[in-house]
Parts: sequence; structure tokens; C-alpha cells
Amino acid sequence: MTPDTDPRIPSRTDALRAELVAQAAESAPRAPAVTTGRVAVAAVLAFALAGATTGGAVAATGMLTPTSTVELSMEELRLISFPGAEMLGAPLVVTGSGETVVQLDDRPAEATGLALRVQCLDVGRYDIVINDVPESWVQCDTASEGVQSAGGFSQLFDLSFDLSGDGPQSVSVRGQGADRYVVWVSWAVLPEPVEASAAQRDALADGVVTREEYLAGLDRYVACMEASGWSVAVIDREADVVDYRIEAISGDDDARCYAAEFMELDMGWQLSRE
Repeated sequence: MTPDTDPRIPSRTDALRAELVAQAAESAPRAPAVTTGRVAVAAVLAFALAGATTGGAVAATGMLTPTSTVELSMEELRLISFPGAEMLGAPLVVTGSGETVVQLDDRPAEATGLALRVQCLDVGRYDIVINDVPESWVQCDTASEGVQSAGGFSQLFDLSFDLSGDGPQSVSVRGQGADRYVVWVSWAVLPEPVEASAAQRDALADGVVTREEYLAGLDRYVACMEASGWSVAVIDREADVVDYRIEAISGDDDARCYAAEFMELDMGWQLSRE
């Protein structure tokens, strides 16, 4: 499973391997599991600071500097990082270093979640804290400038679990020294969860993912995508973890097909190969 919408975007394989590393780090908060086909896939981002005055108030103990270009439209970002979600209002986007604390505006009545993205611009570790509770982190090992940034983390947080308190809601990112990152946050209406198909549930019933079940799940995912009008090219079906390519901005359909037919089989197979 290596869907590649752009050579600069890490694959699901990279995301799942990062998840294994995260689970093995005993001294750090556990990273959330991948829940859709795009949750942990880093988009290619370079943001402007234009949304800062409307998305929320920012209190930063680190340096804040605007970036100069916008490489993706907000709709493209939603499709890649938050497929199926509806963003409410203008997002808050800041570039920071050290610790940045975002105090959110009052939650809109229709909001059911919070869309959060953190993107590394420098090598280092960046801890993500929601309402003073550690939630996850981004570990970036390769420095990169501009739009080809080192890595990222995207997550839709369910208000019923993560943000149910009545007090001020805040998002903090904690880096080391002058290491830079981008924070993107918006209130959102979460998509309805996609249930695994009967075929995927049957394959998972015994708790073991075989090669045949893995490939059958891939075939069902490809068929689902093609039925939705998207092209999927399988590059190397004989590889231990199959490489394939999908069209760049197919987020909603990709997330639906991946969750229904292949996600849990894909994760189970890759985790068994580590």
C-alpha cells in the first residue's frame, strides 16, 4: 500500500511505520491511530497568516512569522487532510517556533469537531497538546525548506471525546529552540464514519491478515475507486507492500473506499511485516 498523489507527499506506508515508532516510544504520549486514508498523510503546505484574525486568538511564547505563499487551496487541503469534513469559517494558520498556544474562539453551534494540522519546517520533535493534555507529536528527521517541508500530522478531533469541557479550548505546539512549524486549525463538522464492508469484516474476523486477504482488499478498494470515476494504477503487485498511485485530489472518495474495503486490512498487513 503506497498511494502516491505527489512525489513530495509521504505514503501511507511511511505514516504507518511512523505509527509503529510512536507506539514504541515509552516516554512519549501515544500517537493517535490512523483512522482514514488521509489522516496521517502530509500535504504539501506553505500558508499565509491571513486567517489568524478570524480563526481565533493566538498567544505565542515563540516567534511567529508569516509564510509567503499558498500552495494549496483550502478545498484541496480539506480533501487531502480531512476528507469528508466541512470546515467552519476561516481557519487559523500560523508559523511558529518554540511553543505556540492557540486560544480558540467559541465553538460554533454546528461544530462537532476540530480539524488540526501541524507541519514541520525543520528537523525536530513537535509535541501537540489539546486543552493541556498531550495528544500526539510529529517527529521530523529530514530538514527541508519552503513547500517541500519535512513532514506533518493531521487529525480530526471528536468534540465528544477530546474537546467536551466547558472551559477555554486551546491547542499548543511545543518545539525545541528555533525549530519551525506550521499550525492550521479550524472548527469542523465531522463526516459520518465509514463502516468496513462485510468482506473486510469477514477477512478480519480471525485476527490474522493473510496475503490473499490483503490483495483481495486492495482489489475491492481499486474497484470502488474506479466505480467513483478515479484511476488507480497498481505499480508492483508482487511487492510485499503493494505500490499504487491515485489521482491527486480524490480525497472524499479515496477516504470512503479505503475505509470501507481496505484500511484495516492494509494496516494489519503492514504492521505484521514490521
